[in-house]
Amino acid sequence: MKKNIIYIVALFSICLTGCKEGEGFLDKNPDLRASIDTQEKVRLLLVDAYSDANGSALMEFSSDNIIDNNAPDAVGHTKSMVPISKMYDEIFAWKPVVSSDQQDSPDFVWRNHYRAIAVCNQALDAISELEAQGKDMTAEKSEALLSRAYHHFLLACIFCHAYKTDEASRNDLGLVYMTKPETTVSPEYHRASVTETYDNIEKDLEEGLRLMAISAPEAYYSVPKYHFNIKAAHAFAARFYLYKREWSKVLRHANVVLAGYETSEDIMKNLLFDNYNAHVKCTSVPSEGYAWVDPASPSNLLLMPSSSVTPYSNYPDEGRYQCAGDALNYTLLGAGPIWDDRALIRSLSIWSAGSDQYGSFLAKNTYFFEYTDKVNGYGFVHAITRHLTTNETLLCRAEAETMLGMKKEAIRDLRAWCLAYDINEEKSMSYSVNSKGDTTYCNLTQDKIDAFYREGNVYAPKLHNVELGFDIPEDAKTLLWCCLHFRRIENIHDGWRWMDLKRYGIEIKHIVGLEAPDVLTWDDPRRAIQLPQTVLVAGLEPNPRNGETTDTGTSTLHEDNVAPAFAPANDNIFTRITE
Repeated sequence: MKKNIIYIVALFSICLTGCKEGEGFLDKNPDLRASIDTQEKVRLLLVDAYSDANGSALMEFSSDNIIDNNAPDAVGHTKSMVPISKMYDEIFAWKPVVSSDQQDSPDFVWRNHYRAIAVCNQALDAISELEAQGKDMTAEKSEALLSRAYHHFLLACIFCHAYKTDEASRNDLGLVYMTKPETTVSPEYHRASVTETYDNIEKDLEEGLRLMAISAPEAYYSVPKYHFNIKAAHAFAARFYLYKREWSKVLRHANVVLAGYETSEDIMKNLLFDNYNAHVKCTSVPSEGYAWVDPASPSNLLLMPSSSVTPYSNYPDEGRYQCAGDALNYTLLGAGPIWDDRALIRSLSIWSAGSDQYGSFLAKNTYFFEYTDKVNGYGFVHAITRHLTTNETLLCRAEAETMLGMKKEAIRDLRAWCLAYDINEEKSMSYSVNSKGDTTYCNLTQDKIDAFYREGNVYAPKLHNVELGFDIPEDAKTLLWCCLHFRRIENIHDGWRWMDLKRYGIEIKHIVGLEAPDVLTWDDPRRAIQLPQTVLVAGLEPNPRNGETTDTGTSTLHEDNVAPAFAPANDNIFTRITE
């Protein structure tokens, strides 16, 4: 694999101290770098070890959770809506993004994720020096390794193919895995394989977990949910091994996160998102959004704020591409093994701009606005992303149990997920059932799962596991489809549906305007999103494309600025869908 050149620049938010009396000019760092020479400074540095970018839009708009509102609907009607940014035209069509390097673009995500990795490496360098002086830096080292592993993992999910097998994935391009601070002006890099990338992630992950087990990192966090804590680390491990199909390891790590509760009811009441309070007690998109990202919620394990306009892109009055049409009808407004069409609207709080015709969304994807000028309403949009949750970890465990033949345990976990969102057969009769109270009507069974998931229907898509190199027990298929269906709903707006589509080779169809449908087959190279244009121009090897030459020359970056410079419209325009 040839070597290539790429420029990775890290900026650190460290306060610089001035000269003390008696110090000369040559006593200071000539380039004004701060010296990270104390434990407290390392901890301050690690606050910046998390990316300010949000990659969920790149994955979500590539998936089957989004449609083009300008394509003909079921009765042939078309619309003339404009996307919030030209970038979304490119993402939805699985094309390289050349129109923007602003918020939520491949360039912005790549740059900020590698910046977080660079911070981790700088911290690890300082930790090594402090350890040589006899200082116990176990907790700090654990956090740095886990964050480094996680940000490489996020980049791999977006810009690389899903893990197949060790042998097959050696033929797929992975990442540049950064393990030390960059000290040269024009370094040479080459992309490792996906197998090597996953091996490196696993090495950092396992060492970070080992160190976390003998330290108490939460002790120095003011808000532990904004850092890697013990449960977040094991939730990350459960998802990582899910993607590697190491089912026993998924079980081991998920059990740490979900320990102490054996029945569906106990799991729901003590570990999962309190949907009842968000649904009944909250009266607006922002108020419910706060409930979803509340650090005090036992469901939230790792929260990350980001400079992102992803919430805007999911608001029905803001863009051409939305969770509408079939995407909406098979997720938030769809049926399930123990609920009928549109029953979810009586359980989850689903919002739209007056109608679900152009799309709907969950308030977990709401924005937070930072005013720079309150008088004129100017400022910047931010988002808080639920990166790791008990709800998703529960579904990781259910999938692993399914593949290990533990059907009883898998159904217990899937039932707990239904209970948490107040999804049950009684919903067609009453709106008032409280998921924290009456659980009588949530009767999820193997027979009901077998009856609902029939191969070929929209809830049971063809799985290309054999072509990807692994087997699925024939008697596990319906339960697996149920896991994937619940994961699709759980991860709506978060982007992780894209990885489920990739790791099982599920085909996706996008219709752009009046064009013929474009089908992303199980082996389509576009399942690895193209690297940013700036990176390609610098010489890093692009992701291959069938019969296409990747343009690494002049791009049209900065054509638009995705970040709104003004306060969004009043949230009162959004209404819950209730019938």
